[in-house]
Parts: sequence; C-alpha cells; structure tokens
Amino acid sequence: MKKLIIACLALCAALGTFADYKFQVPENRCTVAVNRDASVWVSYAITFANEGQPIDVIDVGLPDDGYSDVKADLDGTPMSDIRPSTAVAHGVEVHLGDRAIPAGRSGTLHLTALLKDRVFPDDEDKSYASLVFSPTWYGAEYTSGTTHLVCEFVLPEGVGPDEPRYHGLQFTSSRVEDGRVHYVWDIPQASPSRAYTFGASFPARVMQRVAEKPAGPPLSTRMGDAVASLLGGSLTCVCPFLFVGLFVVGIVQNRRRRMQYLPPSVGMEGTEVRRGLTVPEVAVLMQQPVDKVMALLLFGMLRKGLVKVLSRSPLTLALLPGQEPAFSYEQEFAKAVQDDGKISQGEAARVITDLVQRVQEKMKGFSRKKSLLYYQDIMRKAWDQAGQEDYSQAFEWLLLDKDFGQTATERFGTRPMPLPVWWGALYGSSHAGTTGAGLPAPGGSSIPSPVAAANTVVSSIESFGHDLVNSVPGLSTAVTQKTNPMPVTSGGGHSGGGCACACACAGCACACAGGGR
Repeated sequence: MKKLIIACLALCAALGTFADYKFQVPENRCTVAVNRDASVWVSYAITFANEGQPIDVIDVGLPDDGYSDVKADLDGTPMSDIRPSTAVAHGVEVHLGDRAIPAGRSGTLHLTALLKDRVFPDDEDKSYASLVFSPTWYGAEYTSGTTHLVCEFVLPEGVGPDEPRYHGLQFTSSRVEDGRVHYVWDIPQASPSRAYTFGASFPARVMQRVAEKPAGPPLSTRMGDAVASLLGGSLTCVCPFLFVGLFVVGIVQNRRRRMQYLPPSVGMEGTEVRRGLTVPEVAVLMQQPVDKVMALLLFGMLRKGLVKVLSRSPLTLALLPGQEPAFSYEQEFAKAVQDDGKISQGEAARVITDLVQRVQEKMKGFSRKKSLLYYQDIMRKAWDQAGQEDYSQAFEWLLLDKDFGQTATERFGTRPMPLPVWWGALYGSSHAGTTGAGLPAPGGSSIPSPVAAANTVVSSIESFGHDLVNSVPGLSTAVTQKTNPMPVTSGGGHSGGGCACACACAGCACACAGGGR
C-alpha cells in the first residue's frame, strides 16, 4: 500500500510538471548507420516549435540501455547536461539550461548516440542480417500539427545495390554513396505522436558479427516495467502488449510476403484446369523461388541448343545461332545476355516479371489448386520416363519436384541416375544434341556416360543455382516489388509519450516516445 501511494504521488508530480508543455515538431530527421560489429550510430536533427511553457528539457527515446557516446547540441551550441531520462523507460534527457526554447520560438536538437547490438539474424534468411528501427516520437497530449519525418539507413560497405530488402514500408528513395547503400524513408505529413517503423535486411557476410536474437524478459517482468512506466510517466500511456503482438505478426507476414511474387488472387475465381503451361510457367504457378524459375528457363534453352555455358563462376553464356526461341520469355532472355556473356540484372528482372504477369493472365478463369494437381501428376509421370528416348524434356519436369533428391534416391538408390544429353551443356562440355556428355563429379573428375548418382545431381543443381544467384543478385526482391508489391503501411500507432520500448522481433531496434517535453 505504501508503494502504491508513493507511485501515485510520483504520477501527480509528473502530471504537474508536464501539464503545460505544448509544441510542434516540424521536422524529425534520423540517420541510422550500421557498423560491422552489430552496433549502429544514430543521429537526430529534431526541430521543436514551442507553443507552451519554455522547453528546458528534451527527451529522446532509445531502444534500450545499451547506448554510449551521447552528444547533443541545440542550434549548434553544445549541451553538456545529458542524463538518463526520467520520463521514458529507455532514453536520455537533454537539459538546455539557459538555452531553453521560449513560447513562440523554435530550436533544433542534434543528438548522436552509439547503440550496441542492434543488428540481428534475419528470421527468414539465415544468410542475411536484419535491422528494424522506429525514430523517437512524442505524446499526443503535448504535440500538434504534422512532422516531416525522414529516416535514413546507411548499410555497411560490401552490400550490393540490389542485395538489401526492405521490410513492410517501402523506402522512398535509395542511392549508393561512398560505397554504401542508403535507404531513405521520407514522410512529409507524419504524426509527431505516432511510431513509424522502418526495416531492412542485407547479406550477413559483410558483418564481423551479428547480435544474438533477444530472448525477451519474462511476462511478469514486462508487465512490471509497463506499469512502472505508466505510473512514472504519462497517464495516457497504454500497455503495449497488444501492440507488440500485432507488430511482430505484421513483420513476419510482410517478410514472408516479400518472396510471394504471385498475388493471392491468382487462380481463385476459376474451376477448370489450366493446361498447356511450360515448365517455367508451372514453376511460377508453384511459387518456386525466382532464381529457380530463371534456372529452369535457362535449362530449357540449353536443351534446345539456344545457348551454352562458357563458364560457371562468373556465370558466362553464349547465344548459339540457328533455331529461333519458341517462347517470348526465351526471346527476352536472349536479349538479357550481354556482349560479355553476363546476364543483365535489369533485363533478367524484367524477363521474370513479364513471365509472372503472363502466368497471371493465363490463370484468369482457371483454378490454381486443380491446375497444380494436374501438373504434379505430369511430374510424377516424368519420373517413369527416366532414361527413355523422350527423357530430355521430361527431365525438366523432374526439376520442379521440391523433393527431387529424396525422390531420386528412392527410385534409383545407389544406382546411377540417367541424365539427358543436354545436361553436359550446363558445364560447357557440349551443347544439346551431343551424345556422351558427362556430368563432372566432385573433385574435378568426369563421369564418361550421361549418368550420375542422385546426390551428385542434386549438388550440381544447387551449385548451378548458387552461380546463377551470384550472377543476378537481388532478382527475387526486384521481381516481387513489381508483381506483388508490399502495401505501403506504417508501423503500429502509439497513444502517447513516455512508454517503454515494445519490440520483440529479431533485428528490432525501435525507440520509445520522447516523454512529451
């Protein structure tokens, strides 16, 4: 009971202290620069236009207590009195002293801080690292008007321009400056009292380390922290647990959706089977990875003798004269092969984008579910044709099997698996139609006949897929952004200032409201 009375007195004192604060935040600019050791430098430039009692203390929320090297100035005048905030669970308060901003005047706070352990493993792709950040915001009871909100991510050196992936809200612009990719989110009419969440993933290979995924405190601790923040800060702060759940679900759904290049409406309105699709088109209908769709397209051209592989790393191709491509996507792919034999990234993305959109058109009035069952039956029959005369084309259907390795092992065991003669063209040893094309075995030796163990075929396919991915980085993201773009939405809202940070996702680095002063 005594603790409750003390908490109530603290609440009354807080209300009395902050009651007359009223201001606008015309501009809030935030830069998050990622370091290779999983830390980030956060820099703010926040402009306040005062409409109430003099602003003598400014709070800036931070993700947690793992900050250091905090520096601040107001309109260029250094501020030396920087303390842990008494208004937010995690953050700092900058005491302005004789530089307090009076009513009717404006001032811009510049603040920088080093935040440790802010880059985490990506939840969806183990080869990627993830960063999520929400710039500080202020309580609705203290603010009015709108904010020009700008948040800029500066990714580490070594990240290619097509490699990063945004989360949820798509960036407004991007650029490469001094060898580093910059993502910029620019919201001219943002709310000063609302949390906006921005996120990006990038290859983990550029990092010296990434932070361990946070386990999170027990529920009882989180509830206690929320109550303490409520009593010690603003009366209008709402317990954030529902917000946390919605936020985490939204992040997971958005990140999974980045790889779904077909809109969910495809094939929902029909009842009939769509026959006549090619192997790459069926791969699109099956939502196979974009890189695999590209590989299947290339395999078909290898079989027909339209192209040959000159080298694997880097992947270099050569167009062969003679037969004309039968399908429009093959014609477009031929245009994507540059004079040096490499694949144009922009043209490759356009080829797959057009292919996906063509499948969308072909599926109008047909059932996707029934069509997939139909083509799965074709795939099963193709396994029965292994080694027969028409096996050359049937082999492409086998590659659609997501369980190719397991199925091949079950059917052939330790016996060599027959391969089509065009398979040798994949390694530059021959082109389609040539007999005796062998599959190189691990260690550099060559199998003299077109047969190989199932696990060797699987590893060869995976190896080629790796070479293809390296030759056209960022292909999946580029296609998905065109064919099934993310909805442009902001992070969850917040009812007021002074709340504790409420992020639970890996890669999360959200900052709290600034406490309203």
